[in-house]
Amino acid sequence: MVCINAKDRHLRMAVIAVICGPLLATLCFGIPQMSKPEKSDGAQKRMTIVVHVTDQNGNPVVPGSIKDIQVLEHGKKLQVVDGPKSAGPKQIALLLDSNFHQRKVLPLEQQMAVELLSEFEKEKARAFVMSYGAVIHSSGELTDDWASLKGFTGLLRAETDKHNETVLLYDAMKRAVDNLGDGPGTKAVVVFAEGNDHGSSIGWARLARFAQRRHIACYVVMFADHSFYGREVRHYGYYLVELAPKTGGELWEVGDKPRKEQEAVKEVILALNSQSLIEVVVPAVRSTRFHPVKITSADHRISAQTGYYDDEIP
Repeated sequence: MVCINAKDRHLRMAVIAVICGPLLATLCFGIPQMSKPEKSDGAQKRMTIVVHVTDQNGNPVVPGSIKDIQVLEHGKKLQVVDGPKSAGPKQIALLLDSNFHQRKVLPLEQQMAVELLSEFEKEKARAFVMSYGAVIHSSGELTDDWASLKGFTGLLRAETDKHNETVLLYDAMKRAVDNLGDGPGTKAVVVFAEGNDHGSSIGWARLARFAQRRHIACYVVMFADHSFYGREVRHYGYYLVELAPKTGGELWEVGDKPRKEQEAVKEVILALNSQSLIEVVVPAVRSTRFHPVKITSADHRISAQTGYYDDEIP
């Protein structure tokens, strides 16, 4: 603190100028200096990646027993400092597409959701259920009250306004990601979708960044009252085809076929049971872009998120 008792006006003005001069210089010149991007200077940081590890027959293995994983970025080997390891008990969000165009296949979506909930009930897990269309409905917070979740699922109904094209797919996924949070656990969003999004406040790439930061795999099961054939999948669910592997998730096509629904239940459970995490050392860059990586193992079958985003989310 500086105390001044000066009667002379000119002296007071001079003192103010002396004190404020350096302060104004700091305010004027300090801001541009602070806004300069940080240089990495070869610095490194740790990045967590979602992986799925099975034996050569496709059966899940104990994550801690795997020692031969290799991670490459642009052909350069990255150091694996931890994992694969389980993140803990499962926490799953189930999202059902209930827009008007899904009215014929919503019962099939509900059937699969109930079958998955019955599988989760056999182990230490928690879940919640959501539906989306022009409006998003939720069963509430994560719970292991399986009877309540099945009851909520059974009460879902398709929307009736055929003229309302709003489908809040990405907004529902973002809400699910937020509800799963940043805490420990094997976390996943399992989405039933035709693939269209109309009216969401968030885009698929930003959504992928949020999910990846929380180590949440996004699995997509495509339902519709028509079959998906090759290029048609990319027409209806193009961005989901891009989003799922970036988070360590997968995508299956059911259409309106009960047989495919039964196969998808088994595949989703297998994927969740093999989900684990590895931690690697990556260059500390600030380019806010996606960095593709390739993950392999000599003795095991591995699928993983196809790369990582820089930490910054624009």
